[in-house]
Amino acid sequence: SDSILGKGGFPRVGPIIQNIDTTTLTAKNSETVQYILFPVPRSVSAELSPVNGKFTDVKFKRFQLGPISFDAPDSFRGALDITYLDEDVRLTRGDKGNIFVLTRSNVECRRRSE
Repeated sequence: SDSILGKGGFPRVGPIIQNIDTTTLTAKNSETVQYILFPVPRSVSAELSPVNGKFTDVKFKRFQLGPISFDAPDSFRGALDITYLDEDVRLTRGDKGNIFVLTRSNVECRRRSE
């Protein structure tokens, strides 16, 4: 959460990308950060467990920092409360009070859902 909010750490280079696979109920958040002189990709993958049409539990599974990846501890869990959803925008509140505004940018995903 702190990384997504830009608190501490290294500066982000480019957008945060979130991919959600509704068939496998998995998600992956990825971004690139500037470590000293080099841009380094980093990501986290997670399993999603919908509780109902509004709440989803999240279990983080794997972290990756450049070429290094490792399993997330079992205690790395969270929850999301979807407060608004339409074809282009999703507003979500995380279990730590963070508010996320996500926009759909991939036209192909939109075409597949129609």
